[in-house]
Amino acid sequence: MSNTRVKGSNQRRTVPTAQQSSESLQLQIASFLDLGGVIEEIPRGVSGQIFIPQTKKT
Repeated sequence: MSNTRVKGSNQRRTVPTAQQSSESLQLQIASFLDLGGVIEEIPRGVSGQIFIPQTKKT
């Protein structure tokens, strides 16, 4: 099998600045709420997962 390189694989990715990301997130949240979406607040320390104990195999 020959070694081949994917064009552009050695180029660095451009990462958006935190300010752009925050603004984008705020716009997405506003759009979600405008369309009737609801944000559910989960109390701190609650994972939302249901604990089901495993039975021991004997």
